[in-house]
Amino acid sequence: MTENKLWSFALTIYQRDAVAPACLDLQEQCQIDVPLMLCAVYACLQGKAISNEDLTQLHNLASPWQSDIVQSLRRIRTKLKTGPSPAPNAVTEDLRGKVKAAELAAEKIQLEMMQAWVSHLAAIDRRDDLPILPAIIEIITRVAATSSKAKITQIQHDHIRIIATAACQIKDHKAEIIRP
Repeated sequence: MTENKLWSFALTIYQRDAVAPACLDLQEQCQIDVPLMLCAVYACLQGKAISNEDLTQLHNLASPWQSDIVQSLRRIRTKLKTGPSPAPNAVTEDLRGKVKAAELAAEKIQLEMMQAWVSHLAAIDRRDDLPILPAIIEIITRVAATSSKAKITQIQHDHIRIIATAACQIKDHKAEIIRP
């Protein structure tokens, strides 16, 4: 398989200061699919136009895998934190680590599926000197709004800005992208 630049981008942005907690809060509070959100951000950074129809198409592509596989693994991993008996203990913590690795591998597969989707999006004519931050904030807000049943709070808007700012920093420092 070819190099997955989306996977490299996801690894890189997730390790930026405050990004992981921001993503987890959006995942828990807004039911956002973090790999899908990062895919939309990546596409935006690549100068791709993303319509609401495109987001629906991306959701339809990713949703079966995300809900049936990724979320199932996440539920098991989370449940191993507190029980049922004999969890939690050293043995079940080892199992929890293996489930976490499987969850990450499942997210990588999801990102690989979405990488092809990005390549088929139309490019927009964007001048390099125009700020990209507002566009990234807008795409994350659209993803969150379609995922959440509740109104997005100020804290969640702050998390969106953290993720968008980190994405812009990565765009400006392309050499920092992690190669898995």
